[in-house]
Amino acid sequence: MFLAINRYNASLVQNSHEVTMDTNAGKNLTAISKLIQFDFNRIGLGVPVDITPILTADTSSTVFLTDIDRNGVMDTLSYILSDCDQANGTENPRDCILYRRVNNETLTDAALGVTKFRVRYYDSMGNETYDTSLMRRLDISLTVESTMKFDTNYSKLFWQASFSPPNLARF
Repeated sequence: MFLAINRYNASLVQNSHEVTMDTNAGKNLTAISKLIQFDFNRIGLGVPVDITPILTADTSSTVFLTDIDRNGVMDTLSYILSDCDQANGTENPRDCILYRRVNNETLTDAALGVTKFRVRYYDSMGNETYDTSLMRRLDISLTVESTMKFDTNYSKLFWQASFSPPNLARF
């Protein structure tokens, strides 16, 4: 009887830790996905038609123009995924830092536990392109893992979204 109670208690503790890790990773994923949705839907907002709004297009970083605060002044917004060795404050060896920068401000950590941030760019016909003047749609995939493990496991969550910012259609 004592062994059964002890096993039940151990199982309950393990389940509690896993739920906590899933919840924390889920909160991180929710926060960064909302920020990405806000920012990426505004690509080209307030940008004159003769200026290409996407400045840099890479698979793990992007830089674009927008009037993020709607004050009539163009802002430069950057998303950059660091090398994994820069996230040395966590247990997870696979997590990196997803940086977000507005204009020339210092880089800020946009999310914890990001193990993958991938951006793919498409033209109006749905063909993948790296020609910034032809880009009309962006697909983003994001994987977030817990920063701490339980036993040998990290919680892992995945998010993917497509963005066709209305202001890109003007160019």
